[in-house]
Amino acid sequence: MSVDPLYFLIIGLGLVAIVAELRVMRLRKKAEGNPVDHFRAQCQRLLETNKLDELAAFARAQIRQRPNQVTAHWYLARTLYLQQKWAEALAAFNEVARLDPSWIERGVTPHVREIEAKLQQKAMPPAPDAADNPRTLH
Repeated sequence: MSVDPLYFLIIGLGLVAIVAELRVMRLRKKAEGNPVDHFRAQCQRLLETNKLDELAAFARAQIRQRPNQVTAHWYLARTLYLQQKWAEALAAFNEVARLDPSWIERGVTPHVREIEAKLQQKAMPPAPDAADNPRTLH
């Protein structure tokens, strides 16, 4: 049984078309960029211009669309931290840690420690004024 050479030509052209389409798809994806990178760039711009309310709203909207996106939760936590909304920031940082434990050491723990220190300072009674309570050596 012999195979017509035209058959191989058609198969070869089909494979070339498939490879070309894959390259076009790859180029389109590159041109569109990564949506997470775009989100991160937007957040960074809002953070650098100190538009914290806008950043919080933007991060919350992203979380509604993609509830497991760690970056969105981190930007929300960071924003709440900068707004000194300690309880909300703690909850948000804990969510970041829950979603991706690899963020704990560098992205969560330093902020959580600072929040806990601030909350502890807030809970401590103020020290008596030195003028009202002079120190003595005996």
